[in-house]
Amino acid sequence: MAKAKKITAALTAALLCTASLTSCSDTSYVMTVGDSKINAGIYIYNELTEMSYQMTMMYYQKGIKKDYFDQKVDGKAFDEYLSDYALTATKEYAAVVDKFNELGLTLSDEDIKSINDSISSTWDSQGEFYESEGISKESVKLALKGSKMREELFDHYYAEGGEEAVSDDEMVKYLDDNYLRYKSISFAKTKASTDSSSSATDSSTDSADAANEEAKAKRDEFLEKAQGVSFDDFDSIIDEYNDYVASKKASDSSSATDSDSSAADSSTASDDTSSVSDIDTSSTASDDTSSVSDSTADSSSAADSDSSTDSSSSEPDPYANEKMMNYGAMDDSQKDTANGKILKEVSGMSTDVATAYEDDNAYYILIKGDVKDRDTEYAKDNHEDLLKEMKSDEFQKKLTSWVEKLDIKVNNKAIKRYTPKVVYDKQTEYYSKNNNS
Repeated sequence: MAKAKKITAALTAALLCTASLTSCSDTSYVMTVGDSKINAGIYIYNELTEMSYQMTMMYYQKGIKKDYFDQKVDGKAFDEYLSDYALTATKEYAAVVDKFNELGLTLSDEDIKSINDSISSTWDSQGEFYESEGISKESVKLALKGSKMREELFDHYYAEGGEEAVSDDEMVKYLDDNYLRYKSISFAKTKASTDSSSSATDSSTDSADAANEEAKAKRDEFLEKAQGVSFDDFDSIIDEYNDYVASKKASDSSSATDSDSSAADSSTASDDTSSVSDIDTSSTASDDTSSVSDSTADSSSAADSDSSTDSSSSEPDPYANEKMMNYGAMDDSQKDTANGKILKEVSGMSTDVATAYEDDNAYYILIKGDVKDRDTEYAKDNHEDLLKEMKSDEFQKKLTSWVEKLDIKVNNKAIKRYTPKVVYDKQTEYYSKNNNS
């Protein structure tokens, strides 16, 4: 037990409270590990980084631009979530450094140079801001080194030659058991606009209904062409679809130009004519944005689709039109998203059979491929990403066990001083002051 709680000399040196902090009072450190102290700056850095990430997600996923502290993350109030996250991340930092040194691992000169270059660049642009938050340059450097040590520890266990290295056969089996392979075409639905005027709303609804009937009919037309077409040969249907979209865009653009010209020439343009113009625009949006709808619904697969392609190669990507998605790793909440529901549909389909599907966003044609036809190649091209998918949870359990073995004592005075709200208010104050100066 005593040995488990003993901190290494190297960790002691890495975690010592630094003189570069604005002060070294009893809140200048956030916890002790054995006889050593961890800078409060590392804790604040973890808090601030996660805060920025979550606020960005709130904006892109829910359109939230303010009132962040009225939101919940993972079922917790925003401030509680951030405090818990920062404390856990800081404990894990200590455990990573301890284990890294225990195993006698070292960062390469190249790694150190990369970290120093990153710090130099960051400090030139944001150093004043970090210091306003109570985060020293040394704290950021330690945090970045800790992140790199964590990557090296992961590789020490699971990468090629590691203590628990994942074999090629294991990776291929993981793909076969969890992944889905498919191609899709989508025709976006048009939604009726809302207006205080009932007549305007009725007109918009009629227009949307007509546009959706046209989109569905076009989907069915392409579906008919895809009957009996194999997964590999479905690319020809996608090519024809892309030609159709390009042609429609050109036609719509030409119509819009003619419409604008007519409106400019006519001095008696009525509100009724304006209404027709609006209706035409909304109806063409159905097919005009269909490719966007498809990429949005499957945005998480973009990296998977492109990752097997060497961007420096002049050879066309044979897999450009398909997606490889890890459906088996999705939890219930992920499966309940638009993309998750598409994958659920694909999972129940037979291979090489074009199938109609629809949701609130679009009308689709889906076709399923056999993962086994590509698993070996995909595993080779996406080795690192797949390794993380396979072993991240297992590595996290190791990390949690390392934390539990350390003699960690939290400095609650520092936790109470550097609350998420305080960090946020300082950030707001800093940028408000600098934007107005």
